[in-house]
Amino acid sequence: MTVRILHIFGAMNRGGAEMRTVSLMPGMNKQNVQFDYCVLSGEKGVLDDEIRSLGGEIFYCKLGPLFILRFISLLLSRDFTAVHSHVAYVSGFILLLAKLSGIKGRIAHFRNTTASSSSSYLRSIRDKFLKFLIDVCATNILAVCDGAMLGFWGAHWQNENRCKVIYNGFEVVVRQIEPKFWCDFITNYSDQKIVVNVARMDVQKNHLRQCDIFNELHNRDPNTLMVFIGKENQERKSMMMEKIVEYNLEEKVFFLGLQTDVLRFLQHADVMLFPSVWEGLPGVIIEAASVGLPVVASDLPGVNEISNQLPFIKIVNLQESDSDWGAYLYQSLKQNIDPNIMINAFKQSDFLINSNIKQLHAIYTQ
Repeated sequence: MTVRILHIFGAMNRGGAEMRTVSLMPGMNKQNVQFDYCVLSGEKGVLDDEIRSLGGEIFYCKLGPLFILRFISLLLSRDFTAVHSHVAYVSGFILLLAKLSGIKGRIAHFRNTTASSSSSYLRSIRDKFLKFLIDVCATNILAVCDGAMLGFWGAHWQNENRCKVIYNGFEVVVRQIEPKFWCDFITNYSDQKIVVNVARMDVQKNHLRQCDIFNELHNRDPNTLMVFIGKENQERKSMMMEKIVEYNLEEKVFFLGLQTDVLRFLQHADVMLFPSVWEGLPGVIIEAASVGLPVVASDLPGVNEISNQLPFIKIVNLQESDSDWGAYLYQSLKQNIDPNIMINAFKQSDFLINSNIKQLHAIYTQ
């Protein structure tokens, strides 16, 4: 008998939570677990075709005046074993509707250490109410790391049996080096050191400061290039370009946009810069470690949990100066690090995809 799970997301684009969930589908299919998706934006995403190719259905159910009717109709028209919601505190509203529809399994999954950068009074009242709904309606409360659970649910979470931290899972990859890799993406590339960042252009990811930090590195070592990979925001990119022009780095910084095979870029970079303002369990840091790439990242709970198991992740407080960040990048570039040390540590870590599948499967079939 097939176990059918309905995942709730805003849109199925290349975000960390979305990609990690889709990556579980082949393994879950072998366990007779089907993943379907309800998209609250009502918009198509770049992962839609991949989801369908793996046997999943996508339901576009936009939040609005008719949402409650449409969503309950969807739940009643399919034999879902569980609703698995990934939309922070809004999951409380989703799980209330799932409970009213008779869905047995109702899962809230926290993916970040904070809901947003907003701290308004009205937002606080709304979140408290939605958290109450999660408390009343959820059969399981999951988080990607201890910091995410602490941030959303509080210090008492370890006393609740339904609360569980499940690390995202990743495949063990075979590291293949292509000597001329960067020549296809960077004009006149000539063996410069590559600093890479993989993230959508969002305030959370701190792109403007990355320009300042790279400038400090470039002052120390002009034989370096900065590569940005991820979905672009034109307003933020324009602000970045102003800094890049100010620093006279137009020929040193490259924007490669969305890429389907991020691991290839990580495999051929020399260090990753990751000064995010907040995160849950940043998967791209784990991916970097899985191919032996050192990382300089901000001091965040999820990053610290990763560094407890994976070496050569330099953690830097966001309060430190751009000059200090540049110095740490420079040190990482000058270290003679054996990538196999990182790769072997990853293979022995808790961040493997089979572990992720095993733990979720136990929850879906309890």
